[in-house]
Amino acid sequence: MLIKTLKTALIFAAVFTIVSCKTVQQVSLKEIKPFVGIWNDTTNPGTKVVFKADGSFYNVAKEAGVQIVTHSGTFKVLSSNMYVLTISDARANATYDLKGRQYANYYTLSNDHKTMKVSGYVDGRNGREGLKWASDLVRVNTLN
Repeated sequence: MLIKTLKTALIFAAVFTIVSCKTVQQVSLKEIKPFVGIWNDTTNPGTKVVFKADGSFYNVAKEAGVQIVTHSGTFKVLSSNMYVLTISDARANATYDLKGRQYANYYTLSNDHKTMKVSGYVDGRNGREGLKWASDLVRVNTLN
């Protein structure tokens, strides 16, 4: 009887431990949730940033009436004011050195999570000067 009670207690403790522990993915989702969505870049008309719940992102720019993806990759929130982009793909003719690079950026998210100010620095390509940039983002419902 004592052995059966101990086994039951151990099983209960194991299940409780498993249920109460948060996975890295769950913690990460909580951190990135305010970012998730489509953001209109009001500083650069025709440009949007899409942050997805799986930690991926892509930038879209409108050129000659057509929306194209300019660069994409993953993002991770590092703190209450900093996030990092790991850019896995970018346009071949980009002015700035994006593809294969990782850039730490700063952000300020409004209390209602409807606007965000972002800023950072990207390296120039082929000897060109880098760019210190800043943008104001507004959450929108569609890419159109």
